[in-house]
Amino acid sequence: MSVVDDDYIGNLDVLTRDLDAIEQLAAAALSDEPIDNSVRQRLASAPLELGYAELTEHHRQRRESEVEIADLLDPVALAQLDEWRAAQRLQWERGDLLVVGISGLLGALANLYDHRVDAAVLGGLAQLKKSDLLRRWERETARLPIDYTGPKFGGPTHRVKSAGHDIGRFCTALNQIRTGTFEGTWWEEGRRMTGLATTTRSGLPFAQASEPHLAVALLLKHLAADFVTPMSLPLPGWTLLCEMPDPTLRKFAHDAYAGGLNLRSGILTPGLGVLATEVVIRTHTHLAAYRSTGTAQLSSGAAAKRSEMLLAAHAAAGAISVSKTAAAAVAGGTAVAARHLNVPVLLRIGTLALQVRSDSASRAGAGAPSWEGLLAEEGATWTLPEALTIADLLAGSTSEFPQ
Repeated sequence: MSVVDDDYIGNLDVLTRDLDAIEQLAAAALSDEPIDNSVRQRLASAPLELGYAELTEHHRQRRESEVEIADLLDPVALAQLDEWRAAQRLQWERGDLLVVGISGLLGALANLYDHRVDAAVLGGLAQLKKSDLLRRWERETARLPIDYTGPKFGGPTHRVKSAGHDIGRFCTALNQIRTGTFEGTWWEEGRRMTGLATTTRSGLPFAQASEPHLAVALLLKHLAADFVTPMSLPLPGWTLLCEMPDPTLRKFAHDAYAGGLNLRSGILTPGLGVLATEVVIRTHTHLAAYRSTGTAQLSSGAAAKRSEMLLAAHAAAGAISVSKTAAAAVAGGTAVAARHLNVPVLLRIGTLALQVRSDSASRAGAGAPSWEGLLAEEGATWTLPEALTIADLLAGSTSEFPQ
């Protein structure tokens, strides 16, 4: 390649760098981000009215003074640098704030009007209950022992008084269907009582399926048919509260279920708001990644920013949920207020907080070592056993010569 070609390529290289710097300054100014003053001053102080030979010489000097980092690092170090850059925290943009605000507002409104949302969900499930499939399942699972409504276990809240309708105690319910025997617990004068029954209140024997796969099928069909009813199913493990020695705790568990806290209102309905927030923010972040990189896959830095955005949006919904629960507790009692507590969003806030903290710790650990750390690392090499052995050998070899 001739000298003229080298000069031409060198001029294009410097001009390309200047154009990139101008675009970066313009983007920073439009997004109200800090501007690199050193780049701005270099562009402002560029010489004017130079001839081609003078401009070429100026550009040659600039290229010699502006050494590319890629020319100084080996491939392994470059890969580490790229990994470090990808893991750095990404600043929020205006679009991110807007998306977080919209998704947080959706979650907050879902918690503020949770009773209306739950009524709409119940209406949809009521239509599903009329389907031929669920009606057939209801007929096929008639007279199961978990539906016993005799003394101590009857009434509209019978599903919370024993383990049969608690998906958190699936094995206990399954065992009752396999043996055809109902088993329940109640308290009387401070003593724990256990009741067994093998027939319905009309005297008919309970349906029984000793084979495990048939028992599982019957139980799942029965739970599905009961889930779409207004009383739905108890929260997982909730029936255990009704078997505790403390009468206050037992009354709270019973009254909360009677007041509307169940699997539908406590998990499904509040989960819709959580799902809406997740969909909005995840769609935004993946679209942003696709526009900037050509792929929807997020870098570690973009994934960390997504966690921050999700945490902020869910926190707004969680704040409304806790506030409404507290207000309802003051106005109507703890058992009635419990149904307004959005457990899914609170659990999601906890997991996201841990994730954001972990991302922050990872970024801190990926930073460059301090001068003290480098000094300690370099100084530690002189205390290695090999170094001490070499020093002893050198000391021994010099002692053989006369002074």
